[in-house]
Amino acid sequence: MVMLTPVHELDDLDRRIVAALQVNGRASWRRIADVLGEPFRTVTRRGIALLESGAVRIAGLVSLAATHLVEVHCEPSRLVAIAETLAEGPDVTFLYALTGPTRILLEVQESPGRLSDLVLEELPGIEGVTQVDASPVLEYYRTVADWHPGPITAAEVEALQETVPPVTRRPATGLLDDIDQTLVRLLVEDGRVPTSELGEAVALSAPAVRRRLASLLEEGMLSVRAIVEPVDIGLPVEAVIWIRTAPTAVAEVGRLVSAEPGVRYAAMTMGEFQLMVNVTLAGLDDLRRFITASEWASQALAMRTSMVVGSYKRGGVRAAR
Repeated sequence: MVMLTPVHELDDLDRRIVAALQVNGRASWRRIADVLGEPFRTVTRRGIALLESGAVRIAGLVSLAATHLVEVHCEPSRLVAIAETLAEGPDVTFLYALTGPTRILLEVQESPGRLSDLVLEELPGIEGVTQVDASPVLEYYRTVADWHPGPITAAEVEALQETVPPVTRRPATGLLDDIDQTLVRLLVEDGRVPTSELGEAVALSAPAVRRRLASLLEEGMLSVRAIVEPVDIGLPVEAVIWIRTAPTAVAEVGRLVSAEPGVRYAAMTMGEFQLMVNVTLAGLDDLRRFITASEWASQALAMRTSMVVGSYKRGGVRAAR
């Protein structure tokens, strides 16, 4: 088993600020300070330091097409090179290096025709790749947009949210006009671009920009949040768990799994295992309890578990290395 090592040492206040930014990546320092009950100047100084250090990055993620989970088996000696190459893809949402049997797991946004090229030609053509499996995501039960690991309260989460993110992301391809596309592009590069700068870029007033952003967020075509390594906020154990259950129980198990606070991501997919869950926990005992004693565990017919040993991309953002 693997426990990851923190890259950045964050104290309790840092973690509360990070948690606030995970709820609302565009929240002002004033709003965060008021909600957390902390001095404005302290929150501003700490928040800016977190962003400048690279411990936290704020980025927009746009849903461009249907999503698929792709498992890449590869020669161990080629894993790093392959992962680095694949993480460069703009259509890759996340990419993890895992313990066996799968070595690399990524989520990719692709149209069916483009996916076949990727799975049948491009990935198998990479030196060191030995097998490729792909499954479409049929339904989300949780995404990182509504993962709030703390240490903030439910009341603080509610106070920070401007819109409640929908669980299912709606593909934006063909739905965005030129103005929305420009706004999305700027927010993908930097999720905290001031509204005034966004307005200048698209020749709109600040209220008009806010209305467009609110629409994109409410429809689930865009999310803006903090990207942080779980280990840096006290969650050094990260695993990917594939769950097989009776077809009639998938929705119920998905609901129960997504209610667990350690779950960052839970989705229904096609294939032998109908659910894929990404969980981050404080210790190995917590992982043992999660897979053996959770409310959903009695309905699981089989599980396949891999530890995350490295992240190369999260939320569409390349990991700092």
